[in-house]
Amino acid sequence: MAVTRTVTILRSHDIVVDLRIIKTLLEPDIEMIKANAALKDGSVLHISEATGEDWRDYSYHWEKESNLIRRWDNAPHYKDLPNFPYHVHEGDTVLPGNDISLTDVLAYIETEIKKQK
Repeated sequence: MAVTRTVTILRSHDIVVDLRIIKTLLEPDIEMIKANAALKDGSVLHISEATGEDWRDYSYHWEKESNLIRRWDNAPHYKDLPNFPYHVHEGDTVLPGNDISLTDVLAYIETEIKKQK
């Protein structure tokens, strides 16, 4: 269900112009997807999600011309940050984050793209 939800969200969002599914895994106790979404401003969102019964790992890596713009993830490092393990990378800076969904990430990116106009 998580893989289908992720693909549906990406395919239906206005800022996504192309979607490439890199890898999926559908097992009774785990689902995983890795995908790249080309966005209308020429940037790319790399999506990595894995879910189980009571856990979720994610990384949403937004870049343009191979330069990181922002990455949201919950990898269990940066233990001293508030809201561990949720954090955000902006360039070389790591900031505290919150648990975030793909829909929230796309909304943030859409707002940032509109600011560029």
